[in-house]
Amino acid sequence: MENKTKIFIGVLAILFVCLVTWVIRTTPTEPPPENKIEPPTVMEYEGNTLVEEKNGVKIWEITSDKIRIDANTNLAEFQGIHGKFFQEDGKVLEMTAIQGYYDQNTKNVHVEGDVVLNDGEGGKLTTVHLDWLSDAEMLIATEDVRISKEDMRAFADRAESMNGFQKFLLKGNARILKGVKDDTENPADTSAGN
Repeated sequence: MENKTKIFIGVLAILFVCLVTWVIRTTPTEPPPENKIEPPTVMEYEGNTLVEEKNGVKIWEITSDKIRIDANTNLAEFQGIHGKFFQEDGKVLEMTAIQGYYDQNTKNVHVEGDVVLNDGEGGKLTTVHLDWLSDAEMLIATEDVRISKEDMRAFADRAESMNGFQKFLLKGNARILKGVKDDTENPADTSAGN
């Protein structure tokens, strides 16, 4: 019996070793780590429009040839801008500019490069930079500001308006000429009619 017991124990040992070997070989290895795809933080759109409203009333809208929106900074960059500022009296100021941006946190808009703002009634403002400050509901034009309406021409380094440039405050090298219809009037020429 002793031999049978030894054979039986030997067979059990062999079966145990086979079982352990089988378990080790058939146990799946840890899967490779998944490559997580991070969503892009900057999105680009062609020919899109952004609109700002306050209490259900449209304040402005900007359409541009190209818009880049950075989800991390909440900043929208515009190229080839065509915009409108809507006034309480129903008038619409139409604007064009080369580029600009909109800060979604402050709701402020900045445009620059050959900025032209038309009031639809013959009034025109040209400047290098134009800002819409949302909290103050103010338009600010800076650098080489020129305003024309009928026979009035105004020139300044800065112009501010809280009513769509119906009335404005001129600052820095300010000059107003009346009885002038030429947009190319030189603001430094003091011989022109005042």
